Amino acid sequence: MGWLFDNSRFRRTVVAAGAVLACLPAGSAFAVEANAVTALIGSWGGSGRISYTDGSSESIRCTAYYTGGGNELRMAIQCKSDKNPIHIRSKLRIDGNRASGEWEERTFNASGTASGKIGAGSMSLGISGGGFTGSMSVSFTKSSHSVNISAQGIAMSRVTIGFGRQ
Repeated sequence: MGWLFDNSRFRRTVVAAGAVLACLPAGSAFAVEANAVTALIGSWGGSGRISYTDGSSESIRCTAYYTGGGNELRMAIQCKSDKNPIHIRSKLRIDGNRASGEWEERTFNASGTASGKIGAGSMSLGISGGGFTGSMSVSFTKSSHSVNISAQGIAMSRVTIGFGRQ
């Protein structure tokens, strides 16, 4: 193996690669993407389940639309079921790995604030306002994502949805 490190072609390649890396600007492709939620932007379709505080649950079919970019993410999730539709809207401000803003679910008349953390492929929010509290977690890639919502203080207690790109 000693010959590998003595090889002048190998040394030139290593020096050239180091020079290229040194010239790349901060925030390049080798750095973690500053706004990880850009993978969510677009239209999605999926299905899941809603659970109610009375112990019942049912299947749901859903669409989701995410818009924004930079320091903002807007979300609209609409689901249909036999019993109740779901209409979730959110507008979040993104600051590094922190998110904060407004969140609402129109059918169950729940609206308030949302705040939490964003990481590579995940978002975790606490939501509260008007007599309800809850959490919303989103795990995502460029081709799929899942949404899990838990709530207290409204008739909807839990929602789980799996989405794919439309």
